[in-house]
Amino acid sequence: MSVRDKITHTINHRDFLSYLIVLVLSTLLIGYAPSSISLGIFVFFAFRHAIINKVKFRFEIMILLPITLYILCCVSYFWSVDQQITLKGIGRLVALVVVPLAFSCIPKFSIRSVRLIFNWFSISNVLLGVFFIIVALLKYLKTGQLSVFTYHNLVEILDLNAIYVSVFFSLSFLFLLTKKKKKQRDFLSLAFLGILIFLLSSKMIIISFILCNLIYILFYKGIQTLKSPKTIALIVLSIGIATIASKQVIERFLVESTTSFEEVFNKEKFNKVYPWTGTSIRILQLRNLKGQLEEDDIFWKGFGLFASRENLRERHIAFNTYYGYHGYNYHNMYAQILSELGIFGLSILLLILVLGMIKAINTKYFIYFAFYLLMTMTFLTESFLWVQRGLFLFIIVHCMFSRTEFTVLNKPNTIN
Repeated sequence: MSVRDKITHTINHRDFLSYLIVLVLSTLLIGYAPSSISLGIFVFFAFRHAIINKVKFRFEIMILLPITLYILCCVSYFWSVDQQITLKGIGRLVALVVVPLAFSCIPKFSIRSVRLIFNWFSISNVLLGVFFIIVALLKYLKTGQLSVFTYHNLVEILDLNAIYVSVFFSLSFLFLLTKKKKKQRDFLSLAFLGILIFLLSSKMIIISFILCNLIYILFYKGIQTLKSPKTIALIVLSIGIATIASKQVIERFLVESTTSFEEVFNKEKFNKVYPWTGTSIRILQLRNLKGQLEEDDIFWKGFGLFASRENLRERHIAFNTYYGYHGYNYHNMYAQILSELGIFGLSILLLILVLGMIKAINTKYFIYFAFYLLMTMTFLTESFLWVQRGLFLFIIVHCMFSRTEFTVLNKPNTIN
């Protein structure tokens, strides 16, 4: 077989597009350039497949919804209060239309393909986790500070946000949890990823993570599984993980507990050294949104894509907050999209999540359900889709599940 024949054979292999998806997902935490190039390669070969095989585009509601959201983003240019930045945002969110189109012109995925994608995605996350720990260990030997193993410090080598990394690691953990036949490396990976999730100390992700685990044990495996030695071992492992990583998590929860909701929502002026917490700054952003809805008439159309920044900055200046917060977004996807695309944009997003959750429940595949639950809760604390790695992860996994042939069983099952 010639080199050309080997390349053709590889490109035409049934798993080729699945591995390209793995490539995109596995490069999201490495950098914007690698993931963008990887996505471009996937899209190219998806359209190539459609042209060669003369595939007819077949749009489903779950594929059409992100495209509809993108169309609304484009239309918002005409009423945007900052058309230049809206135009830039339209370019940044083009994956909302390109990825669904690409998935629409390739064959539907099988359970086997989904398993393959998540398996290699999980392997890449474990390797990244090892890299983070090695770097943190070297920093500890140099500084003697245990804080290098926690929160943003753990992942700053790649200029990453701990919350986003926690989402990636949680998806990998939950996939490995559902594997029927776990090997020793799977148990080691579960323990390692679990420790990392707690070390990253993202409160909302930890709550979501624990909730997903409880739902899996109680509703997907059944309460009777609590009696099995494997489940008991998993619970003991979980308690061990929580104990090892609990100090930083407990400290962060204690700090957040000092938040005065009433004060943040009613105080007329803050000073430069006001003791802000993650919760309190998010509450202030919701207060800002409330003011925008009442004073700026944005309920129906919003400011325009990405065009809420200046109004937010002005409100922070009026509240006399620390200047570092003046460039913050809402840190809430629901608030972000309502502010910029109005009630119609928010409705489309909620429809995507609700229909995704319903379909996931009907298919009875846990990782499908866990993905939408994790996204729904993450959106409460992060403008997840307005960041490239968040957008790419969501739209790719969303389209993949929407284009997967699930076998509906009478009893709950996993993809493995």
